[in-house]
Amino acid sequence: MIVQGTQLPNFNELTEVLKSQFSNYSIYTFDSKPQKSIIVRKSALIGAQITFHDNEIIVDACCPNIFISALIGLVSTIFPPYHQFEIKVTDFLKKTYN
Repeated sequence: MIVQGTQLPNFNELTEVLKSQFSNYSIYTFDSKPQKSIIVRKSALIGAQITFHDNEIIVDACCPNIFISALIGLVSTIFPPYHQFEIKVTDFLKKTYN
């Protein structure tokens, strides 16, 4: 899902905002190439990956555990908990930055 806005925070500000909003989840940065990402981890199986691209914040459902992710692959995009968590994070970002 994509959140567009003209007053988007920088990478570090968004990381801090997410840590305060989702304090009961693990929030960490992932230095992927070509862009850094922020991972919001609800559990070992459910998470959301957030990346910046121009004036957009892109939120994708993900499996934050690299080993389990390799096993789950496509299955993670089918199960509702992944999409529900992605929507939860996206809704917060839309309310805050749209």
